[in-house]
Amino acid sequence: MIDTAAIEAEIRRRADWHLKQTHLFVDYYRVRRRLAYPLPVRAFHISEIKVRRDYSRDYPWATWMTWALEERIACLSFAGHSLDNAACREAAARDVEALASWPAYRQYDKPDLSLGHAARTLYANVRYKWLDDRVRSKIKEAFARIVADALPFSDKLHGAFKTKEDVLNSEKPVAALHNIPIIGTIGAALAAREIGHEAMDVFDTRLFALLGALLDMRKSGFTEGVAYDDYVLDFAADWLGALPEDRRAPILEHPRLKDFLEQSYMLAAPGDAVEVVEMSDVEPREMPFHLSAQAKLQMLKKDRVRAWHLSRCDPTKLRAEALVTLRYELSPVEPLVPPAGALDAHYALVLRSGWEANDVAVAVSASNSPMGHMHCDAGSIALGSRGMWLIADPGYQQYMNTREREFTLGVKAHNAPVIGGKAQDRKGVKRLGLEDRNGVLRAELDLTACYPPELKLEAVKRAVWLVDKRIAIVADRVRGEGGKPAEALDYYWHGHAAAAWWVQDRWARVYHPEAPDAAVWVASPQARIQEEGVDRLPGSRGQMTLSTPADPNAPTVWWIFAVGAKPLEPKAEGGRLRLGDWVFEID
Repeated sequence: MIDTAAIEAEIRRRADWHLKQTHLFVDYYRVRRRLAYPLPVRAFHISEIKVRRDYSRDYPWATWMTWALEERIACLSFAGHSLDNAACREAAARDVEALASWPAYRQYDKPDLSLGHAARTLYANVRYKWLDDRVRSKIKEAFARIVADALPFSDKLHGAFKTKEDVLNSEKPVAALHNIPIIGTIGAALAAREIGHEAMDVFDTRLFALLGALLDMRKSGFTEGVAYDDYVLDFAADWLGALPEDRRAPILEHPRLKDFLEQSYMLAAPGDAVEVVEMSDVEPREMPFHLSAQAKLQMLKKDRVRAWHLSRCDPTKLRAEALVTLRYELSPVEPLVPPAGALDAHYALVLRSGWEANDVAVAVSASNSPMGHMHCDAGSIALGSRGMWLIADPGYQQYMNTREREFTLGVKAHNAPVIGGKAQDRKGVKRLGLEDRNGVLRAELDLTACYPPELKLEAVKRAVWLVDKRIAIVADRVRGEGGKPAEALDYYWHGHAAAAWWVQDRWARVYHPEAPDAAVWVASPQARIQEEGVDRLPGSRGQMTLSTPADPNAPTVWWIFAVGAKPLEPKAEGGRLRLGDWVFEID
């Protein structure tokens, strides 16, 4: 459980580390490059380091750099202000003054992420009383440059939008709602508000229109996944906090705002609120913005479930912004533990026995969102326990056209069946069921429309159960044209990146050394599981994968996942599976 002492200790630890640094260390982990920028950083740098022959200058170098710089300055400023550390104040002031002197903040021809982070960093520091008036004046000059630079691009992108209805009635609403220009616009809006710029109302009007439309569209399934949804929300919360209290209602009182909180806690691994499931483009450690957003929203509007969720966070995994907010927001609101069971997490369905480390959760991807961060992975499952996802998904998308991109987005990237050598290539999932029958949790999806039409599939259905706090069952029924069997069925089950595998007697076992009592046993009566089928696929960052064909002539392909002890041998009879005293059926 997080508390004030733990927060201060973690900020102090990070600040001490930052004080020792002579360079800003930036890990461009998605392309496996690391750069060291001399401190203080006086401009962003577009690296000439070769990522690929066709992909270097276009890479978002400034985004990761400003992420790292914002984290550094937030740690040093908080330690200098609240922990009364003079050395941290001096270092923070030096970094802030350098940032305020940057000649440009925008890498791309739009209000972008580096502009958003730089403006927000300056906005967060301008009110510190220990900051010299000379530096404060430089910040305001920087704000004037930011507004002047961003406004023409904002006009071009979003100038037609005065209300959310303008966005919703436009030719392609989703084109206006991508996270990058919204975040950049929020940075410009904060800058304009701080200096009382006449563009302040223009930016505010556009943001109400964009965020209002974004929230309305969630009703029909619009999402970019918990990482990017809440990246926007994290910035939106800063903007809301800067507005007069009586103007916040259209966003704070919107009925779909709760979706973001529900995604955050429902998709967390049992026992670890930070480790959200890595489905589509989601990275819990690198992009924990969903928790920063919830901390800031709690400052604006108290919520008992949110208080419970935030209280369970590991402070070592949160961004400094979240820690600083929580330092002042560990409020007397009584936490409320939400019910577990069969849950709708909006772009996924979740079956979970509970919230503690020894519970089990199964997340099932179920999104039709058109956004690029959402993959064609309907029906793919992840199984979590002991604070981790032991049956997993690559959970991100490699930007470069390499073997790693194939691993994260290609035919073998997810664990819905690959049919006739083809994986899903479109969004078209239908939800057929989500229920809790006396503790037996079940979800069912129709995946037919997700596969290429040339396969001429009559039906692809996947049902998933969770029972007895340890047994998950997956049943796939695949039918080709006229009810004929599919040409071929292949499966790819990825384990946790740090897990080891063992195969014996047609059972595979996924073993993580930090959770020795939660090994996951995997079997299928319709598949021949062999040790030679376990491998580290090209492009994997460490995950090993069980690859195996299954009998396409079987009426149903059954998969059994057991956490802890190996269960009794399953007995499959068409659309029915018997496992000990349990019987599972699919229509």
